[in-house]
Amino acid sequence: GTVLEGMFSGRWDKSFDFDEEGRVFLDLDPDCFAEVLQQLRLMQLTQQTEIGWGKVPAPDRREVYFRAMLDFLGLAKLPAFTPVFSWAHPNMARGEGEGLAVSSVDGHKWAIGHTVMEGGTYQWGFKILVLQSGWCFLGLITTTRPADRSFADSSAFGWACIAQGSTQADCFIAGRAVPGYGSWSGFKEGDEVTMQLNADSGILRMKVARLPESVFHYQGLHQGPWRVHVNLYSNGDKVELLSSTNF
Repeated sequence: GTVLEGMFSGRWDKSFDFDEEGRVFLDLDPDCFAEVLQQLRLMQLTQQTEIGWGKVPAPDRREVYFRAMLDFLGLAKLPAFTPVFSWAHPNMARGEGEGLAVSSVDGHKWAIGHTVMEGGTYQWGFKILVLQSGWCFLGLITTTRPADRSFADSSAFGWACIAQGSTQADCFIAGRAVPGYGSWSGFKEGDEVTMQLNADSGILRMKVARLPESVFHYQGLHQGPWRVHVNLYSNGDKVELLSSTNF
């Protein structure tokens, strides 16, 4: 059985805190736990045999917490993310366990992650270790064999820097450049970036530690074999792919 089932089996009664009316106190977000109870009631009313917890929407702005709570209660596991690049352009080197993408010559080149993200909520991080030209792209793609300018692929979503001759940072939506979308101002060397994909609802979000008050996002990503995607330009540019648990 699940942890939730075990909690109310009688075996844990001595470890619970109770209020004056004998009600159990649970140190869980009330809105998130209310959604769990709602789904269990619905299953009983409709005589379902199981609940697709991975597709149950989280309360507003509680996505990561809700998935972690489901995991803790034994209802649904957070999908695993492996911080490794499994595909790379011939001019893109990989290092240190293949979690580094290193540009070996000038010119656009790509690296694509190992983990396929088709359902559930995934989270990962990037650290821009070297950015000599001031241009890079970080985001997602569904193909593993794109052209050199992989950010222009029709399945590419992500954020980049200010291109030469432009005054706004590039944002790419299905491979189409939309400069300055969402007031995005571009990456800088040293940036620590966190991204989150809810593959079920088709939402990609990004935070940059340097810009703590901002959350950038795209909606409308179709379901597909999404993978992490990096494109670098200058010789020596370097990006590290990381695991991340906090958004």
